[in-house]
Amino acid sequence: MFGKFRLGTNRRKEKKVLANRSETFISLRHLAKGILAEMTVKATVEHVWRILTSFEEMPAHLSNLKNCKVLKREGSYRLVEQAARVGTPLLPFPFRVVMDVVEERPFLYFNQRHGSFTSFSGHWRVEPDAASSGSRVRYYLEASFGQGWSGRALRRQFRRLIRQNLQELAAWMDNGGI
Repeated sequence: MFGKFRLGTNRRKEKKVLANRSETFISLRHLAKGILAEMTVKATVEHVWRILTSFEEMPAHLSNLKNCKVLKREGSYRLVEQAARVGTPLLPFPFRVVMDVVEERPFLYFNQRHGSFTSFSGHWRVEPDAASSGSRVRYYLEASFGQGWSGRALRRQFRRLIRQNLQELAAWMDNGGI
């Protein structure tokens, strides 16, 4: 469909990219409907969970995230606004999303209410890693952009943003954090 695409939709069903960050491996797979990322970190499940739910602290640790604030809190529910910018100084791509976030351990679900995307939803899943004393963190995202937001350069920049955010999150999780 013109002007609209699903992240990860390409000729191959799955493409895997690995990023090696000291002892942490980040796997990024482009699936037919979205992106699935997995990483194992040295941090405990509780520590990882505190970081993933520390929305106001995120811009200090994620270089492309310009703003993140909780607009409403109710039990395990949060209404969160985030703004990010990717690209080059000459051609920046700003993104903004207001989303419902629900904590149902081991999942942290999110779904866009409104923002730069036609749709933006997914989840985080955090579990103890059986092979280490750390945690296994999975991130799944399905997103599509509205009309006028198309092109290979935009898709490439968005995938770069996800990969970079995961690397920075892993460093934050493994180096103390909250």
